[in-house]
Amino acid sequence: MGDMGDPQKKKRLISLCVGCGNQIHDQYILRVSPDLEWHAACLKCAECNQYLDETCTCFVRDGKTYCKRDYIRLYGIKCAKCNIGFSKNDFVMRARSKVYHIECFRCVACSHQLIPGDEFALREDGLFCRADHDVVERASLRSSDPLSPLHPARPLQMAAEPISARQPALRPHVHKQPEKTTRVRTVLNEKQLHTLRTCYAANPRPDALMKEQLVEMTGLSPRVIRVWFQNKRCKDKKRSILMKQLQQQQPNDKTVNFSEGGPGSNSTGSEVDSMSSQLPDTPNSMVASPIEA
Repeated sequence: MGDMGDPQKKKRLISLCVGCGNQIHDQYILRVSPDLEWHAACLKCAECNQYLDETCTCFVRDGKTYCKRDYIRLYGIKCAKCNIGFSKNDFVMRARSKVYHIECFRCVACSHQLIPGDEFALREDGLFCRADHDVVERASLRSSDPLSPLHPARPLQMAAEPISARQPALRPHVHKQPEKTTRVRTVLNEKQLHTLRTCYAANPRPDALMKEQLVEMTGLSPRVIRVWFQNKRCKDKKRSILMKQLQQQQPNDKTVNFSEGGPGSNSTGSEVDSMSSQLPDTPNSMVASPIEA
């Protein structure tokens, strides 16, 4: 009677095997997340009949259990060129919803390997580099019926950097894959910019306490503030290097003007001087704005 009052023992008495449907009386129960229970003799791969236990990975799909090898073979994402799956250490290239090994990311016409920055077109019969895509498009236009409506040319894409096969977008259970990642950009208003610029003018490298105060004053996230200061320091460094280069070029330019310039000639040196005031200035200005009274 005491055993019947124990919740753990009562639960064990009514455990049913998902595989055969019978009650489990074994000393050990194999439980697959979240709450599926099996006889040790019933839990096996639906493809190769390998027994699955706590020493291996078990996958469940549509009520069937699979070992890792067969699950990846049946449901894992495969290369659109060679139809072979990816290992977790592979880097891959993507074109719309298709995924390729880096070595397989080639033009089907000339076998040229496409690298990041190359333009290509994804057609029904595979990837084409820009040159071969143009050839195919021209041939298609010449052979088409003049009376038939013109089909728009397939847009060219640019090859992006390889990504790791470990990324969530390439896992087998993900059925819908975005075509590209959208980066969220934060637009700062004038008041926020003024606050950040004022702080930057006083200290380009604020400490954690100052950053917390800026979060309260501007309503921006700590990450946005950290990135703004990093970008601002980088832009100021680039401008400083550019100004030094202009200053070094200025004496040479003036010397050339004095030796070659004739009556009525324009001084190139003065043009170089004026370039510093014509450098582009964006809302993320490289020059700290004065503190308003």
